Amino acid sequence: MSGYGIKYTSTSGIEKAYSPIVGERTRFRSILERHASSHASARKQLREVLLDYLRFSPESHDLINELITFCVDLRTPDRLDLAIDLLSSLDQAIYHYAFGFLVRDLSRWSHLYVSGRAYEPNDDYWHILLRSVAQSEIRDELKLKFVTMCQGAASPGVMEGVVEALADIDTEASRDALRRLAEHSDPFIADLAKENLG
Repeated sequence: MSGYGIKYTSTSGIEKAYSPIVGERTRFRSILERHASSHASARKQLREVLLDYLRFSPESHDLINELITFCVDLRTPDRLDLAIDLLSSLDQAIYHYAFGFLVRDLSRWSHLYVSGRAYEPNDDYWHILLRSVAQSEIRDELKLKFVTMCQGAASPGVMEGVVEALADIDTEASRDALRRLAEHSDPFIADLAKENLG
């Protein structure tokens, strides 16, 4: 899609059109807002347009961040699922984005949180990344490698995402990882792992 943008108008619907890359994030955000506020039956076309942006834009990493930040800030019950639905369709692209985010975020994990079960600012962001990778179509071995690398997080909120991502992967290896987490020192994480083991 190099050299392309996607133009949305109220009269002509959504159409491919030549346009400068400048302002792409603004156009993406506008379509994303419409997608989030639409009924399920109206979301299909908008979803495909958003995926075109995420797959082909030269600014795709910025748009992934824009999408996650937007959904984290939403105050709707399906806000995280909305992001996971889109990002899990990116397969290798979301894996590479998430792995890069992990490398940049590792330093903060060395500091213990003092807020108990309260969610930290990046916890919802991590929940989206973990479950998007776990629900993508990449190899199960890569999914498991990424998710288990995140088990060093001090934040209970990130660990909650790890447990649910392992359940999403649903292989014997991921179930073994869940069994180990069922012995976690945090009773909430241990109980969540047991619940996902069934």
